[in-house]
This record gives sequence, C-alpha cells and structure tokens, in this order.
Amino acid sequence: MTDVVTGSLVQHVSLGIGKVVAVEPTAIHVYFPGSGRRYAAKLRWPAAETFLSSAGLQPDPWLTGLSSFALDPAAGRYALAANFLSHDEAIAEFLESHPQGFADPASSANGTAKRERASVWRAAHSEWTQAFGGGEGERLLADGELRELGRRALRVGSHVAAGTLGRDVLEEALDPTDVVAHFFEALFGLLSVPSPARARFEKLFAASQALGVEPDLAWPMATLFPFLAEPGRQVLLLPKSACGAASRLGCDLRYKPLPNWATYNALRGLSAQLLEKLQASGARDYIDVEVFLHAISKRPPSAERRAKSGARSRSSTPAGSPMASAPRGNR
Repeated sequence: MTDVVTGSLVQHVSLGIGKVVAVEPTAIHVYFPGSGRRYAAKLRWPAAETFLSSAGLQPDPWLTGLSSFALDPAAGRYALAANFLSHDEAIAEFLESHPQGFADPASSANGTAKRERASVWRAAHSEWTQAFGGGEGERLLADGELRELGRRALRVGSHVAAGTLGRDVLEEALDPTDVVAHFFEALFGLLSVPSPARARFEKLFAASQALGVEPDLAWPMATLFPFLAEPGRQVLLLPKSACGAASRLGCDLRYKPLPNWATYNALRGLSAQLLEKLQASGARDYIDVEVFLHAISKRPPSAERRAKSGARSRSSTPAGSPMASAPRGNR
C-alpha cells in the first residue's frame, strides 16, 4: 500500500474507516471516528500496512473535513480540540435545550428565547427583500443613488443581532463615495448569479475592506448583506462564533482576520454539511445553521457527556491492534 498520504481515507480491518492525519517514517497517524476518542491512532509503519486498505472507499465529506488536528509533543499523538464533538453529538447537545429543534420556542440555556436570534435574521432578510428585491438595488446603483442605497442598507442593518454591525459603523462605512459605489457594485454582482464563482467573492471582499471598518468587523461587513439577501445560499462569518463552533466540530477554517476565499469556502463547506444534518430537526437554511453554530460555540459539554467521554478515554486498545502505546485523551 503505497498511496497513503495525509488527508486520505483508509480502512482498518478492525477499527473501520479513518482519515490519515500524518505520515512519519516509522508511524502513521489515523483518526478513526468509531473509536469514540479525539486522538488519532498511532500505528506502527510499515507493520500497519497489513491491516489497512484504501481501495473502493466512498467519499466521506464529514471525515474529510476534519482538519483541526494538533500534535501533542509529550504524547506524540495528534488530537482534535479537548471539547470536540461529532456532528451527531453537537446536534444532540443542541437538542438538549431545544427538544423540538428549530420549531421549539422554548428558552435556551442562557435564558434567551431560542427563536429570537433566528427571527432577527429573518426580519432583516424580509427588510432586504423589500428594500432591494426585484432589481431595485441595481436600479438605484445605475442611477447613482448612493445615499438612498446607504439609507436602505441602514434600515436592513437595524434589524441585525447586537454585536454584528452597529448603526454608527454602517453610517460611517456607507457614507456616499466612489468606494461605496464599488462595494454595492461588487455586492449586487455577486447576488446576480445563482452560483457566484470565487472571483466575485474576492471582489466583494476587497471592496468591503476598502470601506475602512475596524479589523474585528471586517468579516461581518463582507458577509452580512449576502447572507441576509440569500440565506439559502450564502453564509455569515462572525469570527467568534464561527471559529469557536468550527473548533468544536473539528474543522479548521484556516481563519485570517481579513476576508479571504480560503476561510469563507471552508465555512461554506462546513455549513452545507450541517444544514443537511439539521434538516431532520427543522432547519431550513443558513440562518438556522448560524443559530446552531452560535449555540454550539457558547455552550460547554454537558456533565453527562464529559463523564461518558472520560469513561471512553480509559478503555483499552483492542487486542492485536498494531497501535503504538500512548496515553489517550478525553473529549
């Protein structure tokens, strides 16, 4: 077996399908989700070759997407975050406080009505449709009505969740200038096609950076309006919640403070996987995914789950496995 490279999928005769995390001259590190642990197995190489196969494996988007592994130098093992959750575990955690999923009006753990965040986004989406739908935004831009574009964008922004983009930030950023014209041109250009290519996103990212908002607001400025315009297609990147949730879910967003395609595309991939998983709980679009990510990023693992995780970490390696001896970590 000579085609084992980092990132490839392999099947072990007893441990199942896993993802190769790292390849060393004398060891191969493979993460097996069925093990119930956040640590990748360290298999002796080339002895492990007898137990592994890569032929005929079907793509696994979730397993392939797991990329947030870090080496523990003391243990010599690669591991996901200490509070790692699989998608199924994250949904179970979410449903602990939202038993009816996205149709549940009950309050969340922090005392805020669960649907309140989603309803804010949906109100802003409705405002966008009224303000810019049916080609109205493009018409205003063609007529040079920058002040009216800014006024309507402020009206949309007035609905968004606190801490996203304040009115004073938007007022200053959208004060009529050529830079603002370029921003709306890039924005409407992106929204004008069903599946915008990378170049349209990069044009919008560059135009949003030119607006001069504070660095910690660069991502909301670049992604808020596409998200509110098309929540069934575009995602919102709020750094704190997106990065926090992605870390728990084992996804490396390759985050950088300035908007860029690599980070945004990583979030799109994660969000698409989550939307498919969350549809059974009533999720309709990326508004519900954003609500889910926000909740997962804030809520610590339940005591019961931590106890179960600790019990798993104390279990022994299956007899006959070629795994090298090394301590195991808790989830």
